[in-house]
Amino acid sequence: MAEAKALKVAFDGSDKMFFENHPERQAHIRLPFKDEADGEFFSLGEHNRTQRRILIWRIPRDSPYYHPEQQPILKIPFLAFEDENIPDEDDVLLPVIATIMQEQAQAKGV
Repeated sequence: MAEAKALKVAFDGSDKMFFENHPERQAHIRLPFKDEADGEFFSLGEHNRTQRRILIWRIPRDSPYYHPEQQPILKIPFLAFEDENIPDEDDVLLPVIATIMQEQAQAKGV
């Protein structure tokens, strides 16, 4: 599907608003804001800026990634393939996020 790297816990008012307006949703994909996550995207190698996306995951309370002292939103810089249209639907996004999380856990020996 696409390539993703650097995971970052973040809190953004617009992302919080999305989940408040869509309480049934656990994931969301959007374009990055102006210079958002430029460093993380740079670490993903050469690419066209139009490929940049931000995956947003509302971390469930029963997840091992959930920490009550932090905001429960994970922001993941993500590169789409050229001209790829990724539907903003949980049934599409949650498997992508699960794969990214598993790859990161394996890379860290967890």
